[in-house]
Amino acid sequence: MFNVSINTQTPPVRFTLTYKDLLEKYGYLDLPIDLNLLSSDDYHLSVGGVAKMMLALINSKAFNKVRWVSLGPGYPPSIKMENTEVHFVDLDPRSLANYTRFKEGLYNESHGLGKYEIVGEEYIAYANYNWLSAQKLLEFYKDTDIYFINDFQQLLVGGIIGPSAPAVLWYHIPFIPENLNKKMREFLIKSFEGFDLVIFSTKRDLEGLVRVGAKVKVKQIYPFIDPSSYKTVGKEKIQYIEDKYGIKNDDKVILVVARMDPMKSQDLAIMAIKNLDAKLVLAGDGSFTSKTLGHDKGSIWVSKLRKIAKELGVEDKVIFTGYVPDEELFALYQRANVILLPSRIEGFGLAVCEGWLYSKPAVVSSGAGVSELIIEGGNGYVFKSGNVNELAEKLKLALKDEKVGTLGLETSKKCSVNNAINEIREAFEIASEEYKKV
Repeated sequence: MFNVSINTQTPPVRFTLTYKDLLEKYGYLDLPIDLNLLSSDDYHLSVGGVAKMMLALINSKAFNKVRWVSLGPGYPPSIKMENTEVHFVDLDPRSLANYTRFKEGLYNESHGLGKYEIVGEEYIAYANYNWLSAQKLLEFYKDTDIYFINDFQQLLVGGIIGPSAPAVLWYHIPFIPENLNKKMREFLIKSFEGFDLVIFSTKRDLEGLVRVGAKVKVKQIYPFIDPSSYKTVGKEKIQYIEDKYGIKNDDKVILVVARMDPMKSQDLAIMAIKNLDAKLVLAGDGSFTSKTLGHDKGSIWVSKLRKIAKELGVEDKVIFTGYVPDEELFALYQRANVILLPSRIEGFGLAVCEGWLYSKPAVVSSGAGVSELIIEGGNGYVFKSGNVNELAEKLKLALKDEKVGTLGLETSKKCSVNNAINEIREAFEIASEEYKKV
């Protein structure tokens, strides 16, 4: 069993109050603040895929001792969740804005949403955030067996940590080197080489690393969910969400569960619904940075989507739910006839695996990593990325034969936390090999 220090940008909990507000509300609070002492209105668990994956590992007791470092503007310095300490890195508003511009530039270029020219001030803010994250992680070096670093926001952490303990990076977004400009590609390769091992979510991305000849150990592991955390709700809850969102009992429902982001390509889903006899439910709100860091990409995208729906005359067929609490999300999955992942390109797409838990057929873009698990006509259908006509045809097939979803339940086992634990431990062992020789 490993003692692990986890690093993610998105924290496992999102606070609705600042640290200052919490102190005014409760008076003196010992650090780390025990979440059990706070009201449930003060925070909620993060809905982001990476944070949920890490929580699933912790709850499955995959590790021995766990500490977690993440970004938390205005958050308390540290909290305690069950047996896990979470420490937050803060940035001043200007640094926060510049950091966001750099990491969004990298994100957009990786997803084909535009090219990014590196700006010195923005890179400095990104490097400073990584330095502060690494500095906090290094406080725990004496009893850390593995640093488990997650995603493109933390690329410099491996090089800063150095030889203090093995560092494993799980890179969750697409790595298709041909889509990146030369400077960005070289930046990524050098960053990967600062780690002892890099995990990629798909074979597509692993092959990308092989093509560029990066000198780093690599392993491919599919992202995962904890099946036990997804519940079956009663008819009353399903009736409640039908009433809440204006869904009739005989309506066919196509469900997209994704944050509001151009990368998620909800626009394609709206275009495809025009000639289908079904309701399109778009569940989700903005990302952590969109809501917390003042980068309101989510709201801008929603406005654009509403405009598209209006122009196409399908406003009555498209439902925007915003943030959905767990029980309502479970009800939406149960009520849905098809789960759709329209993203033109996507690192993976865990919402498909969530839908499979409820035996729902999936329709997935060829640009999504989870398409590697689609058995055409068996557990779902794949459409060519960006092709609205083919998307509509595949949705018709999925709506016609919902038995396709039953095989998906079996496929979902490949994306379960229990399946991933041994793979992750093996990755940690490989990353630790050189340290054991010292």
